[in-house]
Amino acid sequence: MKILAIDTSASSGSIALLEDESLIAELTTCIQKTHAERLLPSIKNLLDSIDIKIGDIDGFALTTGPGSFTGLRIGLSTIKGFAWSLNKPIAAVSTLEALAMNLPYSDKPVCPILDARKKELYAAIYRMNNNWPVCVMADTAISPHALIERIKEPTIFLGDGVKVYGNLIKDVLEDMAVIAPSHLWPIKASNIGLLAWEKFKSGIVDKPETIALNYLRASEAELTLKQTIGKGQAAMGKDL
Repeated sequence: MKILAIDTSASSGSIALLEDESLIAELTTCIQKTHAERLLPSIKNLLDSIDIKIGDIDGFALTTGPGSFTGLRIGLSTIKGFAWSLNKPIAAVSTLEALAMNLPYSDKPVCPILDARKKELYAAIYRMNNNWPVCVMADTAISPHALIERIKEPTIFLGDGVKVYGNLIKDVLEDMAVIAPSHLWPIKASNIGLLAWEKFKSGIVDKPETIALNYLRASEAELTLKQTIGKGQAAMGKDL
């Protein structure tokens, strides 16, 4: 089964093509271009380089969150378009689970963290079992201090959240915090493809019309709308 996997959840971006669990090609970038600018050209370049056409793909995979609201929407709309037009299945993968897969042989808990802005992190905790992640703490939006309080044993941290909060985590947890090398922080589409392959084998698939993103918290637009509605209802109450 040929699987095209993508990640657009963070400032980095990644695309991979797998044949079942075997990686054929992968492109991971950390450049200052938006996903809207680079995603489709990158997919085309990757497929052209290995003489594969989009119609040859048997299934699609992507990270559905948490992560950048805009990036996730771009990735989802792109994959939905492909899957819809080709009538192919989709597998949704947690961004943090895919990131944890960067350390498949870890004998310590792995805590992937992404900068969620607003003084929060997107975080989860996994243990590796036969090189596969087993969730210990589910994906959550959490303050750095609240996350630190949940760490009770030596744990490996990785992801772009380390750039912002790595020093704080290390200062508080000291030897219980192990910071992975920075080359392991980007999310890799090959991991997304591997996790998707397990889902495809088990018949756990999504359809373009039903797949949804996992933001973990409301967007700025949603918060603004709620505030506006709340103020309007308060004003109406005063008038009554």
